[in-house]
Amino acid sequence: MPRIIHRPSTVRFSPWLLAAGGLLVFVLFWGLIGRAEAVLGDAVRGRAVFEQHCVACHGADGKGDGPAAAALPVKPANLTDCRRTAEDDIEMIDNIVRHGGSYAGMSPVMPAWDKVLTSMEIADVAAYEKSLCDDPDWVPGELGFPRPLITGKAIPEQEVVLSGQYTRNVTNLNPGGEKILNFDGSIEYRVSGRTEIELEAPVTMINPDPKNEEPSQSTAGLGDMAVSFKYVLFFSVEHLTIVSTGLELGLPTGRSNKGLGTGELTWEPYLRAGWRWDDLILQGDMSVELPQQSANTDSVLVYDLALGYEYEPDPRLEIVPMVELNTETALNGEEGGRTISAVLPELRVDWLTWSAGAGVQFPFTHLKNDDIQVLFDVTYEYSL
Repeated sequence: MPRIIHRPSTVRFSPWLLAAGGLLVFVLFWGLIGRAEAVLGDAVRGRAVFEQHCVACHGADGKGDGPAAAALPVKPANLTDCRRTAEDDIEMIDNIVRHGGSYAGMSPVMPAWDKVLTSMEIADVAAYEKSLCDDPDWVPGELGFPRPLITGKAIPEQEVVLSGQYTRNVTNLNPGGEKILNFDGSIEYRVSGRTEIELEAPVTMINPDPKNEEPSQSTAGLGDMAVSFKYVLFFSVEHLTIVSTGLELGLPTGRSNKGLGTGELTWEPYLRAGWRWDDLILQGDMSVELPQQSANTDSVLVYDLALGYEYEPDPRLEIVPMVELNTETALNGEEGGRTISAVLPELRVDWLTWSAGAGVQFPFTHLKNDDIQVLFDVTYEYSL
């Protein structure tokens, strides 16, 4: 995942940032008692509607094996599969029932029921369909908050992500600045309702300025790959709050002598959380990067906060302006105790299973170097 990549020696320790971060994390967890449950349809009434109108295709148990299913060109959805039923929020399920499968890019064999059922009946049957996922540990789609460019998400995902980062590294010996372009591909797989594994592979291209006092050749190649495990400690649909923990293992697959990796194994335990209040979404993470041989690479404390506002002109479309605070503090070595921080305004657009985000990161704890970064990503939510 792209981060602040420069740690110049001119940076000074900023304890007020730690205090501000602690205050915002407190506000994040205050969401546990700050939101009432949304008004939804009634699943008991919805079962009666389902049995009257839906069992011919979806079957009495909702497994897609009704008496009419065999004659259909596409098999009806198994609504007891949590990967299908729980992944969508209740509003999306309501609209699929209302407008048909083609509304969400699914099979048009699923008909629209808005001319047959009332709005209350549709809300009721959507609530019943949502209840068919009977795994209490399956974190539902209502807690799948928009993805920030840097701050980690707390919910397990099943997505393919391609992210990019462009910056210049300016030093006294390198006044023109190295132009650094980094692409990061990752695949996330949801093992169960609370767990996820992720594999990440970065590719970096470094193009030095030919006018430098010490010119060097361009470099490109694979960086340090990483594998991580995430587990949800707590979630509440009532309070729209989620907390997870995990561990990322950085593998020394990059050539450190070419600036493409650290050259050593790195452990990174982390804690992530998210909270939503109406259309306002707050997410945060905290981690510690622990190299196996700290003499070669400094240990670093990382903490990020992302605040976003979700605008939804259509249930299939989300437009989310966000701003992130990204901070790193070196814990040892020559840079021990020094902090760098940056602000990252960004915009994300989600359409069904596709999502794209872009932003520009501005450091504000050191202003002499040209360390502005352009970041972007594209994600696709896949199903098996």
